[in-house]
Amino acid sequence: MSTSDASLWSGDLARRVARRRAEVGKSVEEVASAVGVDPGYLRYFEASPGVRLSTGTMLLLALALECTPEELYGARVDRPPGRGRAGRHPELSELTTQQCAAHLQAGGVGRVVLVTDRGPVAHPLNFAMSEGDVVVSTTVEHAARLEAQPKVSFQIDRVDESMGEGWSVLVTGSARRVDEPDEVLSLAGLGLAPWAGGPRHALVRIRPDETTGRVIAQAVAPT
Repeated sequence: MSTSDASLWSGDLARRVARRRAEVGKSVEEVASAVGVDPGYLRYFEASPGVRLSTGTMLLLALALECTPEELYGARVDRPPGRGRAGRHPELSELTTQQCAAHLQAGGVGRVVLVTDRGPVAHPLNFAMSEGDVVVSTTVEHAARLEAQPKVSFQIDRVDESMGEGWSVLVTGSARRVDEPDEVLSLAGLGLAPWAGGPRHALVRIRPDETTGRVIAQAVAPT
């Protein structure tokens, strides 16, 4: 992993380091001594998300914590999520309406679920939010299939493999093809660009009837 690649994954580095240190049962002083840094600086680093470390320091830190730099960065994206170990102190809870909305507002890629002749199927789609609706850009055929459904579901999630944490949001509602020129124009600013390419310019709004979410977080181990 290059330094530029690593920067893409460094947002939660501090808490991953602190969590991993607790897992291997090492003190700040022990790890700091192995890495060759001041214990006070390591404490500052663990409490200060966004602080960067040099490549050499990251290698020494990973060795001291008996893992790899990639694991500390959370960049294990080359395998399907969910194969890592569960965290030691998982807590499953419901997301609030506001938390669900915040996750959805970020946009990205989700999965739309509909019923077909073969049964329920899920399709990954780029999406954005507009006035509380999930908006996707797809083929004309897929748009017609979505609009014909009594109900569709749309789901997004994120998994932090190295931390044993993750969240998911599920939207259930009705789908409507957007074909009014003024409405199409108003949604152009969303910048939806399907990764699959090709003629996928049919816009569909999914109006939520129900939105729910769950999150798995690691509780702080009792001392």
